[in-house]
Amino acid sequence: MINKIRLQPLIPLRDNAVLGYEALYKKEDTADYPSAVDILASIVSSNAYKNNSRLFINMTVKDIVDTDFCGLFCDILIKNQIDGSNIVLEVSENTPPECLSIAKRTLSLLRLHNVKIALDDFGTNYSSLSFLNELPVDIVKVDKKFIQEAPSNRKSRALLKFCTDVSHDFGCEVVAEGIETQDQLDCGKDAGVDLGQGFFFSVPLHFRKKTASHIELEEYASLSMRRTLITQQCHNP
Repeated sequence: MINKIRLQPLIPLRDNAVLGYEALYKKEDTADYPSAVDILASIVSSNAYKNNSRLFINMTVKDIVDTDFCGLFCDILIKNQIDGSNIVLEVSENTPPECLSIAKRTLSLLRLHNVKIALDDFGTNYSSLSFLNELPVDIVKVDKKFIQEAPSNRKSRALLKFCTDVSHDFGCEVVAEGIETQDQLDCGKDAGVDLGQGFFFSVPLHFRKKTASHIELEEYASLSMRRTLITQQCHNP
């Protein structure tokens, strides 16, 4: 499984340091997305995670409704002495509304172990505000269409600012996904976004070897960001 996992850096917009990574899984078209338990176990077993950065992992609907999920996931944290506050589990806004009560219970149990919860794809459905109000959310990941359309679309800029302000009012950090240009980055900063993620900073990173360390990945991410910034500067003198 580890060969199909890529780590994409998340960057604080105020200083461009690498804060953490999202674990992205490249799945086969006919296969199901693996459980967050399996992804965490694979990363831990490969020594690819060190307990000093945030690690974002996507939950599936099956994870949310599985009564054993919290115990299995937290067992890995405890056995490997991982600080739960460095782990962020992402729940999609596309989660069926009928699963909302189960999701609330599962996510509340995870937060007892200090695991943070992120609401992904925020703004894509009418249920956005309902999910934000009902679920124990710490981080909001605004859908990439808002940041990508923001430089050329006044309404998208307004919606990006609205999503950011509402999320901050709920006490949540805000991540803008899909940042690919300097103009998009500037719009994110203007809207008050906290963290950025996207090809402007770095492509999703391969594990360079099975024993890749967080330090190696961070250095690689920094090199990737510098290459991207140099390319941007060359195209926009």
